[in-house]
Amino acid sequence: MRNSIISETCIGTTQAACRLHLSVQRVRKLAIDGRIEGAYKENGRWQFPVSSDGMPKISRKNKGPKGGWRIRRQKIMTFIHVIQTILRHNHDNKTQYPVIAVKMGGHSFLCNEVRIPGVGRVIYDPEHQKNCGATLLFEIDPDIPLQMNSFTEMF
Repeated sequence: MRNSIISETCIGTTQAACRLHLSVQRVRKLAIDGRIEGAYKENGRWQFPVSSDGMPKISRKNKGPKGGWRIRRQKIMTFIHVIQTILRHNHDNKTQYPVIAVKMGGHSFLCNEVRIPGVGRVIYDPEHQKNCGATLLFEIDPDIPLQMNSFTEMF
C-alpha cells in the first residue's frame, strides 16, 4: 500500500527537472543540498514528493554572502577629445564636420560644441577664427581658478 501512495505522490529526477524547468544535474544538486523538501533515495534513484499542484517544493536558503566586488556603482569616465584627421579635412576642404568626440563608457558622440555646466564649453567654429588662427577652443568661466604646469622649461 505504501508503494502505491509513494508512486502517485513522488516523481523521479527527470520529471522533476521538466516540471521545475531546471536541468537534471541542478535538480540532483538541490536534492544533495537538502533543498527539495522530502526528497529521498530509493534503490539509488532520487524520489521527489509533489505538492497538490504537482510540483516538488524547493526550500529557499541563504545562497552565501553577497560579493563585495560590485557594491559601489562604477563611475563611467567621460572623455572629450579632438579628432585631428577630421579637423585637417575640414581645414583643407572648407567643410564643417563635427570634430569633437565625447566618449561616455562605450558610447561616442560627435559634435561641434560641448557645454560643461559651471565650467565652460568646448567649441569648434571655423567661421570665427581667433587672432592666432584657432578654430577649436575651450572657453571657461573667468572665475574658475587654473593650475598650470609644463613638462619642460622653454627658455
